[in-house]
Amino acid sequence: MLTERWAGLVFLGFLMTCVEQSRGIVGDEEFLYFAYGSNMLRERLQLFNPSATRVSVGCLKGYKLAFGNWNKSENQWGGGVATIVPSPDDEVWGVVWCLKSSDRQSLDDQEGVQRGIYSPIEVKVQQKDTEEELTCLSYQMNNFNSSLTSPLYKKVINKGARENGLPTEYLKKLDTIFTNNYNETTPFTTQIIEILHQDTNNT
Repeated sequence: MLTERWAGLVFLGFLMTCVEQSRGIVGDEEFLYFAYGSNMLRERLQLFNPSATRVSVGCLKGYKLAFGNWNKSENQWGGGVATIVPSPDDEVWGVVWCLKSSDRQSLDDQEGVQRGIYSPIEVKVQQKDTEEELTCLSYQMNNFNSSLTSPLYKKVINKGARENGLPTEYLKKLDTIFTNNYNETTPFTTQIIEILHQDTNNT
């Protein structure tokens, strides 16, 4: 019992530290990250960033969600992937995660920062249940070219959005996303399908 209580206190302390450091996107040991695409799904994000801990659901105003590819290149999802595009009258909902600074490089690598695919940006995210804003790291695609996303990518986004309790109206919007017919099996897609299957068994 004492061990479980101690573990709970350690977790709470870690989470509070992240929120206290929210005025800057990166602290000495932790940073806040706003995910709006496939990384809303916990198992997907923790695949390469195991320290990720959910902080809250949040809203990024002045942007809209879009799907496409970097510089017309193909990607492992078999279709367009998510990015955020400035749009004064729109908003994007997502999940705020707290990660240890040791995972920052792996997150950059996942988003293809060194290859020029995405650029890290600082965003102000309003939490769902409060009016408090958190300063978070997020990513925006470079050389964006619009294209339909794959059914698998849509499924991952929708699963992450639902398991984290994004607003109902936004969930309905995600349901209307058009997809292509890509359904090829690759080592990557097999891995993602296994994650979805594991997540279903744990719910």
